[in-house]
Amino acid sequence: MVTIDAVRSANAKGKTLEGLVAVFIGGTGGIGEATSKEFFKRTPKPKAYIVGRSEEKGNQIVNELKEINPQGEAIFVQKDISLLRNVDEVCDDLKKREEKIHCLFLTAGYMTLRGRNETVEGIDRKMSVNYYSRVRCVLNMMPALKAASDAGELSRVITVLAAGSEGDVRQDDLDLKHDFTLHACLAHCVVMTDFAIEVLAEQYPGTAFSHSYPGTVKTGIANQLSGPVRLAVKVLYAVMTPWILDVKESGERHYFQMTNKCYPSANGGVGIEMPEGVSVMRGSNGKVGSGAYLLDWDGKSTGDETILKKYRDQGMAQKVWEHTTQIFQQAERLNRKEGKRPASQDAEGSGRPIPNPVGWRPA
Repeated sequence: MVTIDAVRSANAKGKTLEGLVAVFIGGTGGIGEATSKEFFKRTPKPKAYIVGRSEEKGNQIVNELKEINPQGEAIFVQKDISLLRNVDEVCDDLKKREEKIHCLFLTAGYMTLRGRNETVEGIDRKMSVNYYSRVRCVLNMMPALKAASDAGELSRVITVLAAGSEGDVRQDDLDLKHDFTLHACLAHCVVMTDFAIEVLAEQYPGTAFSHSYPGTVKTGIANQLSGPVRLAVKVLYAVMTPWILDVKESGERHYFQMTNKCYPSANGGVGIEMPEGVSVMRGSNGKVGSGAYLLDWDGKSTGDETILKKYRDQGMAQKVWEHTTQIFQQAERLNRKEGKRPASQDAEGSGRPIPNPVGWRPA
């Protein structure tokens, strides 16, 4: 475990990382918001792009970040990333604005109590936001991330979901087109994320990639629910209070993951020096400092090694990558066929949306 005292001691040295540029996808609340605030608190002259759907929340966070660090620059970009075409649009915009990006932080989530709910691109909306759109965003932004690493600067990607919650997957139905359940949705997104970051770390050895489980974090989800579901969540929070991680601490821990040398790229460490007693972390493939990390809430390596070994021996990394590429091609084909609709129609027919409860593992 990396203690919170060690995290805070290391983060206090963030003044050595002047002028970092970070993109927070899903940064208008919860862990994304908390991490952006720690980023502005610790980093001299930071620049952050906050991407989300709510203009009101986005502008509020931008104003708060400017109060935290008047020397920093914060920009809100309004976009619903449940569609890959929207991801392409926002990434094209970001690449025009920034030659180099030092960190891509992905926390966007989407969940309903309904089952499979396809977008116009033929992808379940939950799986799109939790996996496909995130990978698409990473690939789109790799030129800017690579530019940072080529300059010998920090270059990191962190996707926050549920590392360590690996489960059995249906290899002939990875997008759950034919046999969808909410439990399978989580398992597939987790396992595909695990192997996707391994592939990315091999392709881009100058960038470090992490799949993070943030712990059970109280992010205000109950305030956005209603009826029995809201009551149940509030009761659960009350019962589990001793084990719930404060969202501020989660932000501190994720800034640590974003900046510390104990999570180096395959090419080596760039960032804040490791705290005393903390060493370079073991990568998802078992190799120390591999550049691809599965991280538990406390910053230590995690992952169900039995499941991961089984699928690794079956060539799952290649299968996941080929499948992901095929889904991207499917979305591009359907978008060409249908033509673009107004952005206001992108999030139609989804039932009652609630923020993805990032940090909850299935029992």
